Amino acid sequence: MKKININKSRLEKLYLNKMLSSYKIAKIYKCDPTVIQKRLREYKILLIHKKRKVIISKRELYSLYIVKRLSSYKIAEFYDCSSSTIFRYLKLYKISIRKLKRIYLTKKELNKLYTKNKFPLSKIARIYNCSPTGIFKKMKEYNIKRRDAYESNRRYPRQRFSGDFKEKAYLIGFRLGDLHAFLSSKETVILKSNTTTLVQVELIQNLFKKYGHVYVKGDKGTYYTECFLDKSFRFLVKKEDDIPSWILKNNNLFFAFLGGYTDAEGNIGIYSNMARYRVGSYNKKLLSLVNKRLNKLGIISKYRLETKKGIYENRGYNGDFWRVTVSEKSSLLCLFSKLKHFIKHGKRYNDLLNAENNIIERNNKFNKISNS
Repeated sequence: MKKININKSRLEKLYLNKMLSSYKIAKIYKCDPTVIQKRLREYKILLIHKKRKVIISKRELYSLYIVKRLSSYKIAEFYDCSSSTIFRYLKLYKISIRKLKRIYLTKKELNKLYTKNKFPLSKIARIYNCSPTGIFKKMKEYNIKRRDAYESNRRYPRQRFSGDFKEKAYLIGFRLGDLHAFLSSKETVILKSNTTTLVQVELIQNLFKKYGHVYVKGDKGTYYTECFLDKSFRFLVKKEDDIPSWILKNNNLFFAFLGGYTDAEGNIGIYSNMARYRVGSYNKKLLSLVNKRLNKLGIISKYRLETKKGIYENRGYNGDFWRVTVSEKSSLLCLFSKLKHFIKHGKRYNDLLNAENNIIERNNKFNKISNS
């Protein structure tokens, strides 16, 4: 997951053109003002409001603080400044500062709000009508570890990877075929993909939305997706040329991997009334391993160079393109029975069922002719 989604031009418009303070911008993006101030520094935007003079009369402050009994934090929101500014005025005008009221907040509830729900201190303070300082003191009292700056700036919740080996094998296969992955920091794995089909977008969303934020942007039939995941997904960052040994050693894990790779690079169809499975890419070594493994399992497949580099460059062939094909009926039925449990691509799964039915119908027709 990423930090607040605000680009430089948008921030300049709000801060420089509309003259909104970091406090007001923070309200728009539902984050702490320090997050906005940090982003201003990152974009090298001059902090014109940094030393803005806040004028509050003694009469106004007395009415708000003593008569209406608003907290310094609430008054600061009203004047669009920090609570420390209000405290300075209270001391300047010699207005008696109230004793901090006791915050009735249990450790369990604070853990839930801060650690599980990822609420910022300012939001928890608003819930309990107190200052963020009061919440911070409670955290120290309960020995609750505070999030680092990067984690605090996240807008969306993030979950660790489930640890399921079949899911891991599938995701590695899918990633090798269709995703670009990199580690943006010690805490975040980012996955990117471009596709022309909505069904592929839906697949990516279904695979990763339970773990983190999936950003989708569509433009003239091309869809761009970006996923922000926990560091436990670092196993996707290393893009290997072959299949990991722990996957090859287990048949179920191999088919889980192949299911992911098929969802990304495969094709299942009926041609001249005959079913066929194909998977192809520029990854010669990986496809060679797939072919060997299938044949070892009794699934007859053919492996060949389909298009050599330099031919049809205008069609996007920028390297040697390799293909593994399965067309023999009994081999297809065996392959489909294994892949059926792992295919998650909506169209690919329907194509598999249609191809499977095609073989069964042809077998039934052949048996009727043989018995007649």
